[in-house]
Amino acid sequence: MNRLKSERGSSTVLISLFLLTLVIFAVVSIVSSAQELKLARRNAETNKIYYTLDSEGKRFLYEVKSAVKESLDSMGDSPDRFFDILESTLGPDVIIRKDTEGLRVIIERTVILNVDSYNRHLEIKIEVSRPDKDSEVNDICSVIEWRIWNDPFEYKNTINLWEGNP
Repeated sequence: MNRLKSERGSSTVLISLFLLTLVIFAVVSIVSSAQELKLARRNAETNKIYYTLDSEGKRFLYEVKSAVKESLDSMGDSPDRFFDILESTLGPDVIIRKDTEGLRVIIERTVILNVDSYNRHLEIKIEVSRPDKDSEVNDICSVIEWRIWNDPFEYKNTINLWEGNP
């Protein structure tokens, strides 16, 4: 009966269980930190893409506003020539849609950014109204649409490697 009441190994067992518990919590902490780092990097990449597209959109907006200012300065006393001067100033890489009454145009552009084999798009639509004699650039230019979107995810983009008959 004395052998069953020996306390020589109980402290070793308790220390072993304590160390095992510490190791388990350390591993859980490391795994959790690695997942947080991965999420933070993904979030940083998403923000970088957003601000890259946004800066390209702002560059286009300032390009349109400077073309409108140049057209306002060049039209003189004939506001009928304003849209023709604006169209020649902007160049061929934008889409210009005129309304049927000739009172305004809508200037469109889509900026595409390819990241990780997926395309991110920024669609911009700017409305330019027909100017009066005292019109300023910000009075006749307005942004109608400023939309960032991604290509739809493709579920069936795998290659069929099976060469047998079905």
